Amino acid sequence: MPVEPKIAATVVLLRERLPDLESEDNCEFEVFMVKRHEKARFMSAHHVFPGGGIEAQDMTIESRARIIGPDKRVLGIVKEVCDEPSDLWIIAIRELFEETGIIIATKDREHLIKITQENCTKFKNYQVKLQKDQETMTGILKKESLYYAANYLKYFGRLITPKSSPIRFDTQFFLCKFPQNQNINLFRDEVTEGLWGSPRFFLELFRKKKIKLIFPQYITLNRLKRFKTIQEAFSNSRNGFKMVQVKDFR
Repeated sequence: MPVEPKIAATVVLLRERLPDLESEDNCEFEVFMVKRHEKARFMSAHHVFPGGGIEAQDMTIESRARIIGPDKRVLGIVKEVCDEPSDLWIIAIRELFEETGIIIATKDREHLIKITQENCTKFKNYQVKLQKDQETMTGILKKESLYYAANYLKYFGRLITPKSSPIRFDTQFFLCKFPQNQNINLFRDEVTEGLWGSPRFFLELFRKKKIKLIFPQYITLNRLKRFKTIQEAFSNSRNGFKMVQVKDFR
């Protein structure tokens, strides 16, 4: 009997890049991928986008009260995924912070928090405590008078692990522009490296068998390679609303 898929969310960070004039890769943005630890129980040594499964802390009344700006149109589309669709943005933001140190949070809805020399150590400590279950994401935001900035995430699609897999996820993909005033700080217990590159760059590495990808990452990169700019990717994100049952992929 197939395992019930766990609700999950993942974030594709994007930042601007100069097109490679010496190749056919004219993409004006690049994406961030992490390499999972070789000893990981799931997708070991694979390159993935930051993300993970739902936790009890994501579903509390307190957490749901601290979310700002989820797209109401998308909420209606993903209502079949879980009882409270706003949880999906909460999962995505928490997992992104836990794995990369990037925090998509705001005090005023319009601007993300700035990580400066004065507060960077504090937020690195928060990241470690979150990883060790010594803090919750909502608890951190509450201490800093911050809110989940859901309006900075663009919904990009839904992918479900095949029924044949012993570990299954029902994953929601989000796009997010990389905050210029923040820096990556990887969770080394789960990932061993982080890498920026255009969608075509990662697909070429995969073709040459220099990296491992599973189907959700592969299909997401293939969708993204059609777009030249971040704005174009954001504007076309609505085309990802159709659910995809992930096939076995080698």
